[in-house]
Amino acid sequence: MKRKLLFGLVLSASLSMPFTGNSQAFTENFDNITTLTGSGWFQQNNSSPVGTNPVWFQGNPPSTGGPFIAYNGADNAYIACNFNSTAGGSGTISNWLVTPNRTFRNGDVITFYTRKYDIGQDYPDRMEVRLSANGASTNVGTGATAVGDFTTLLTSINPSLIVGGYPRQWTLYTITISGLPAPTSGRIAFRYFVTGAGPTGTNSDYIGLDNVVYTPYTCPAFTMTAGGALTGGVAGSAYSNTLTQTGALGAPNFAVTMGALPPGLTLAANGTISGTPTATGTFNFTATVNDASGCSGSQSYSITVVCPANPISIAAFPALCSNDVSYTLTQGSPVGGTYSGTGVSSGQFDPAVGTQTITYDYTDPYGCAHSGNAPITVNNAPVVDAGADQIVCDGDAVTLNGSGANSYMWDNSVTNGVAFTPAVGTVVYTVTGTDANGCMNTDDVSVTVNALPVVDGGADQTVCEGTAVTLSGSGADSYMWDNSVTDGVAFTPAAGTMSYTVTGTDVNGCMNTDDVSVTVNALPVVNAGADQTVCAGDDVTLSGSGADSYGWDNSITDGVAFTPAVGTVVYTVTGTDANGCTNTDDVSVTVNPIPTVTFAALANACVTHAPITLTQGMPAGGTYSGAGVSGGSFNPATAGVGTHTITYTVIQSGCEGTAQSSITVDACLGIQSESVQTLSIFPNPATSELNVVFENTSATDVRVVMETMDGKVVYQTAAKALSVFNDTINVSDFSNGIYFIRIESGAVSLVQRVILN
Repeated sequence: MKRKLLFGLVLSASLSMPFTGNSQAFTENFDNITTLTGSGWFQQNNSSPVGTNPVWFQGNPPSTGGPFIAYNGADNAYIACNFNSTAGGSGTISNWLVTPNRTFRNGDVITFYTRKYDIGQDYPDRMEVRLSANGASTNVGTGATAVGDFTTLLTSINPSLIVGGYPRQWTLYTITISGLPAPTSGRIAFRYFVTGAGPTGTNSDYIGLDNVVYTPYTCPAFTMTAGGALTGGVAGSAYSNTLTQTGALGAPNFAVTMGALPPGLTLAANGTISGTPTATGTFNFTATVNDASGCSGSQSYSITVVCPANPISIAAFPALCSNDVSYTLTQGSPVGGTYSGTGVSSGQFDPAVGTQTITYDYTDPYGCAHSGNAPITVNNAPVVDAGADQIVCDGDAVTLNGSGANSYMWDNSVTNGVAFTPAVGTVVYTVTGTDANGCMNTDDVSVTVNALPVVDGGADQTVCEGTAVTLSGSGADSYMWDNSVTDGVAFTPAAGTMSYTVTGTDVNGCMNTDDVSVTVNALPVVNAGADQTVCAGDDVTLSGSGADSYGWDNSITDGVAFTPAVGTVVYTVTGTDANGCTNTDDVSVTVNPIPTVTFAALANACVTHAPITLTQGMPAGGTYSGAGVSGGSFNPATAGVGTHTITYTVIQSGCEGTAQSSITVDACLGIQSESVQTLSIFPNPATSELNVVFENTSATDVRVVMETMDGKVVYQTAAKALSVFNDTINVSDFSNGIYFIRIESGAVSLVQRVILN
């Protein structure tokens, strides 16, 4: 059962100084709750059903039978509410304590202390702090679940009504008001709100409230972008600048409150001035910034907008000529301006020789006047000369060149400076010359073409190489042959067929040509064959080609093999073709000696012996071959037991010499039966250590040798005559792979393979 009667309707009779409420801020310590109504506080119990304690009551300290003392001040200097707000055991407590009316703004702070009884069973309690934005209204609704105008829940202590959820010692709570659109008149309410409550209910007990402090937010001093002239703008060009501030609570809101920005610019709420100004001048305005608490600051500014840069461009005027008609001016940009200057009228220019200045004036959309100018030049037409009249021969190339201008155009499909061949007769040609200024003029030239003489170079001839030939022309007055031939003078032509041209010139200086073909049979091209290099004792056969018959020096018969001596000899062949023409060629034959090769005797080996490197052949640089031979070494295991022949081959200057030697491979098993018993090599494979253990029954000198696959000794012991041999080999630094352990006793040995990992 709850300790109901202990906390009942006990009211304190002690006195305290009342809260005056003469300012926004207040501190209420509840020293005497009888003064609350006069200070603007309000209470209402909407519990269902209403219990024996209709409203909040003066705190009840232990000295008068209560549960706890006040947070500060006298022991009873707090306000309390308990389960007797409702009756029975399943009611709903909704007991309201409302503060005086205040104008709230974002940033206002409310602090208070609260607790509940800390002895015995914990009956869950809950308290809500709510806000009404309806001025001095005390409307908390009707019924236990209503909230009236107090629709904003600022905080809820133990909202789920759990055991242990409400503090059992005085605990400070702080609420900062936010989210108000502007300073708002209203009240704050403390609502003791518990369901399943009452003297016999599972929830509700006794709570206290003390030291309620309301601290209004104080507007700070705003610091805005320094006043005065801001960055200037240019009419027609994008503008951007940002006003800044410090001191605002939350997001600031900028606005122009006096004057005006330049047309085309706007001030965004975040302080950004942007847009494209459409007028020039200095524009003064005041910008005000407001914050979330209704505080504000202002600053005066000005922006000066100037005219844009001169947009005028005038395309180059063409060079005009003195005989040109009136010229229309269209080069000024932007369009819409006017032209002026000497010879200019209504946008037309009347050419006069010399250079004039054309002025273009333009007013932009912002009222700014701009001006630009460019020269225009009028040149005289050129004096064109087609050159002197010409007399030429039929077939002669004629080149016509105009002068007095820069470029020329001829009639009759003639290109200036390019040779052409006119027909027999007389033709007048006209040239049109254009100078560097594009001015043109014309001139004529007469060209007369005489016919050519009919020249005959004589009949074609066929001769042999070395035969003299005489060529003589006819049909003209003088003759000139190509290929260094003189008319009527014998010469010796080269082998082959050659066409000779004669040029005959008549009395008019006109020339013509004729051709004669001379064929000269060439000497045969004899080939003695490629130079040869052979070895002593080799046969050589020399055969000529390129003719019909052949004769060799040095008693050699064409196509018949012979054996030359060591050394180098040059042989010459003479070939004769079907026309009886002869020619010669040489071939070199070099005979190299056979190299002398020796191969020293090889020592016998055990079949288990590691591969043996072969170095006995001389001279060095040769190759070894035979059973068990690979890469310059002999592997007894590969060759097998028996006697094997190894051949050493040396090649010098392409000649091969060989020598042989034999090697006998023995099984070499005698040591096992003669002296070594119970051989044990372990572990195998090995990683760090390798143990070799055996009995030496004959007590002879025995040693242990460890070799790589290619016969390199990596470990060996001194010869020892021990009856029991036990040796440990450290292999941790050896490379991984296959090795051979060889146990030697006199001339015999025993080999075993081991693996290192």
